[in-house]
Amino acid sequence: MEAEEERAAEAQREKEAGNDAYRKQYLETAVDHYTRGAALDPRDISFLTNRAAAYLLMSKVGHPPPQILRPNPRLAPVAYLGLPFQYRECVRDCEEAVERGRELRADNRLLARALSRKAAALLKLAACAADYAPAVRALQQSLAEHYSEDTRHKLDQAETARKEIEERERLDQEAADHHRQRGNELFQRKNYQEATAHYTEAIEKNPNDPRVFSNRAQCHIYLGNLPKGLEDAEKCIELDPTFLKGYVRKANVQFLMEYYESALATYIEGLKCDPNNLVVINGLRRCAAYINRSNGGDVGPDDLEDILGNVSSDNDLRNKLQKLMEEAAALKKEASDERLRRIESERMARTSEDLYLNQVQQRREAEECLSKIEQEFQQLKVRQDEVSEEFQKATEHNENLQHQLTETIRALESMRGNATSASPSSSGSVLDENRIPSYFICPISQDVMNDPHIAADGFTYEGDFIRSWFSTGSDTSPMTNLPLEHDELIPNIALRSAIQEWLQQQNVAPG
Repeated sequence: MEAEEERAAEAQREKEAGNDAYRKQYLETAVDHYTRGAALDPRDISFLTNRAAAYLLMSKVGHPPPQILRPNPRLAPVAYLGLPFQYRECVRDCEEAVERGRELRADNRLLARALSRKAAALLKLAACAADYAPAVRALQQSLAEHYSEDTRHKLDQAETARKEIEERERLDQEAADHHRQRGNELFQRKNYQEATAHYTEAIEKNPNDPRVFSNRAQCHIYLGNLPKGLEDAEKCIELDPTFLKGYVRKANVQFLMEYYESALATYIEGLKCDPNNLVVINGLRRCAAYINRSNGGDVGPDDLEDILGNVSSDNDLRNKLQKLMEEAAALKKEASDERLRRIESERMARTSEDLYLNQVQQRREAEECLSKIEQEFQQLKVRQDEVSEEFQKATEHNENLQHQLTETIRALESMRGNATSASPSSSGSVLDENRIPSYFICPISQDVMNDPHIAADGFTYEGDFIRSWFSTGSDTSPMTNLPLEHDELIPNIALRSAIQEWLQQQNVAPG
């Protein structure tokens, strides 16, 4: 236990030393520290991600790879081919960090960081190789582990660049097809010079089409430019080793250059593509005949047919050719099976990738749906608080009105009792101001109200006077001087009835 703690502490010291060297841009030293730390504590994937960051920065500032920091003077200059090496090392460290992190169930953010750094290196390589698909996959996997706006922005840029390259390749392919077809038309007219020019244009637009190199090689053969024809034929075979015409073109050039043994070997290679092809078999016979004549046989051009017949009757040569044809058929079948396996493997890989991307899309849609639900819940919560506050205010206002109504009813009952017990002589034509209830008096006019109305502050005023108050532009309470929520008025019917009854008891007509 103590030994493990000591190793962990030593690994932590290596990490701190590596971080310090990284900040000072002593990147080779930082790589060494992270390497030692990873060996001491293999469960901590941050050593791998930090080393990947060092490799990535190393490539940006133009550091050579560690193994050629002190080049051997006896070796030829390497011109510091370090950038691809450092990008590859960065990608390798990130892939190892992701694999180990998933085994150890590391934090998704660490895995996303590793995948993002892997994508950064792949984007640099994509700028040279014009292949953004690996970088796009790495960024999609990083987003699946942990969403980041920066990673999303990089993914959008990578997909835009990939689409631009695909569009450019599509346009180049269309132009290449156009020039190839135009070259074929000129070839049929035996205008080999112009056909060669169009094939050259097609190659510039798409340098990976073996058919164009094969056609241009034949043009060079007819024009007598055999070295160029041989070069194009070899390029055709390099692009597609199963393209039979490439071997035929190469063997024809070698035959015309009197390299009969080389032409024979090329025809034999062509048999691997099609063991029953008559052009190849006839070429083999022709080469064998010329080889026989060059080895001392007295064979003239007029006897070529007889020689070919003798070659076909030669049991030893026929057995060799039969054996070669059987081997070629076996190789072709093996190549076909391998191709089918590769196609099936690629199909399964694409299916897995599509499933993975569908899961990522479903997860993203679920997160967006959850985010919308949370936003709606917050809005409902805010609305609930507003409704609760409005309900509280309405309750308070209702209680205030209820209180005034209770006081009015109590005063009315009191007046009725006083009227019953009062003597007739107590009535008079003139009101005694000391006996007027205070809630009968308007706070503004200080007179008994004829048309009482309740305002937003809960107090009752004479209707004309409170309207005049509002018409002057005032929006505050005449009693509390506080702002009113609205200027709507509610007739106080109960209080008006009480005032009218009281005035009748006092034998005073309403004003």
